[in-house]
Formats: sequence, C-alpha cells, structure tokens
Amino acid sequence: MSGMKYAFITAAFLAVVGIIAAPLHFYQFKRPLRTFDLTFFGVAFGLSAFGELANILSTNWQYRPKFFGITTTGILAISILAAQPLLHLAIGYGFLMLRRWAFYLAVFYTADVLTSAVLGYVQDGFGRIRTLFLVFLTPFLIYLVVRRAQFTK
Repeated sequence: MSGMKYAFITAAFLAVVGIIAAPLHFYQFKRPLRTFDLTFFGVAFGLSAFGELANILSTNWQYRPKFFGITTTGILAISILAAQPLLHLAIGYGFLMLRRWAFYLAVFYTADVLTSAVLGYVQDGFGRIRTLFLVFLTPFLIYLVVRRAQFTK
C-alpha cells in the first residue's frame, strides 16, 4: 500500500471512531470513573499509532511532514516523523488514564493538524485527507473542550 492509502485508512478509522463514540456519553446516566467515549478514543489513538508508523515506513522516511503548516525537511522532518506515532500512543495512554496533560497534548496535536490542513488547502487545493481532517477534527476539538473536566488526574 502506498503512504497515501495508509494515511486515508488512519484518518477514516479515527473518523469512524469519532462518529460512533461522540454521542455515546450522552446515554450514560451514572458517571463512571472512566467514560466509554474517552476510553474508545484512547484505544483508537493507541491503535492508530501503528497505522501512522506503517505510513511512515511505506514512504521510507521520505515524507516531508508539516508542523503547523510549515513543510519540514532534513533532521527536523525525521524527528517529527518519529514523534508522530509516539504522540498517538501518548495521547491514547493519557485518554485511557484520564491524565490532564493528555487533554492539552490532544488539543496541541489537533491544532497542528488543522493548521496544516487549512494551509494545505491554500497551497495545494482540495485533498481527501485534508477534507477528512477538517470535517472530523474540528468537531473533535470542540468535543475535547466540552469534555475537559473528565481529565482529572
């Protein structure tokens, strides 16, 4: 599979998870220590790290990632590529353990991806992955802000 297919599969997976998990917390009458929606997002982020790693490896580390819309090259690009799967794992772990830092890390990561997607639209025009990121990460960011009180530890 090409790198674009892995990126599309990862984005589609997170989108489906978001669509399924987002309304589920409204149906809980008792507040458990760990709500189902944040657990689901934690597992999804943890699993998506492997898709992200497969995407990076399929491009033989030649992909030039963007950091807040700025295309990177060289050692900076390699360090960003290495950090992306680790960031997914960290966010997943933080969601599962309801760590307060996970909320801020997820907001930072979402802001980075949204900024890069918007600037990608400006520079390159329409793209399937950019569209998925814009359509699903914007509500996810709003959802995180609404649910921030759950991250207590």
